[in-house]
Amino acid sequence: MGLSKINIGSLASSILLLASAAVVGAAPLATCSLPSTYKWTSTGALATPKSGWVALKDFNHVPYNGQHLVYASTHDTGSSYGSMNFGLFSDWTSMASASQNTMTSSAVAPTIFYFEPKSIWVLAYQWGSTAFSYKTSSDPTNANGWSAAQPLFSGTITGSSTGPIDQTVIGDSSNMYLFFAGDDGKIYRASMPIGNFPGNFGSSSTVVLSDSTNNLFESVQVYTVSGQNQYLMIVEAIGANGRYFRSFTATSLGGSWTPQATSESAPFAGKANSGATWTNDISHGDLIRSTNDQTMTIDPCNLQFLYQGRSPSSSSSSYDLEPYRPGLLTLA
Repeated sequence: MGLSKINIGSLASSILLLASAAVVGAAPLATCSLPSTYKWTSTGALATPKSGWVALKDFNHVPYNGQHLVYASTHDTGSSYGSMNFGLFSDWTSMASASQNTMTSSAVAPTIFYFEPKSIWVLAYQWGSTAFSYKTSSDPTNANGWSAAQPLFSGTITGSSTGPIDQTVIGDSSNMYLFFAGDDGKIYRASMPIGNFPGNFGSSSTVVLSDSTNNLFESVQVYTVSGQNQYLMIVEAIGANGRYFRSFTATSLGGSWTPQATSESAPFAGKANSGATWTNDISHGDLIRSTNDQTMTIDPCNLQFLYQGRSPSSSSSSYDLEPYRPGLLTLA
């Protein structure tokens, strides 16, 4: 039996009213702003290096199929850096028992993300044949399943004892950006159209921040802040009480950066506000991202920071041999 035109109209109106009621009654998605001051709680050390390594450091994290995927640098008992990944784990208490997988071809100070426009995983790192290099893979869990290395940045900087170090890569809808440090009180930036990535950012860079060496030392990271027209940069600094992070914000990755939490007494993260009792240093790490892609998105409603720390009683003649371990901060 067919419906009359009047019944069809009435039915359509009822459906629209129900749909409108459902939308009106739906809870809005939570959005948060970055805090103006930070206070954290901390775990203890989450993992110990396997035999042959004295340190696990330079942590980089990406969510993968509902689990944690972490890459890191290693240092042996002698003079050599290397790199590794942890086997997948679902909660931070399981990090200690996750496998520690040596990379046969080192990728020191790793940055890992999924490049969504070309459906490929990218691993960027330092100390390859050029200042920064990258590799690609379809399976980022396989520490030794990456492609041959390609140049990511082939430039140099002046007035730096280390040259370009501690890269990070992030994209917006139009461009990909490379940020890096040089242990020289400067943060550098290069860019390319997103359609050209993965590829070489070239040999030129622009200084986007400048300060004393201790205030802008190394380990720069840049993130998209979810729900806000905002980007967050954090940079490791050297203070009187250990390593700590300073933060800056911007409304454009190609624009200028505004200081946010930049003092050792009120830092983004450091001894003054970490809540950590096992380490004074809050050093090279990565905020826990809410997505795995090139936007490097973080959720300001749920900020966590995977960092490297060490016992204050540890003493080594070389920074490279300091016994760094992973720890996790959670915004209080």
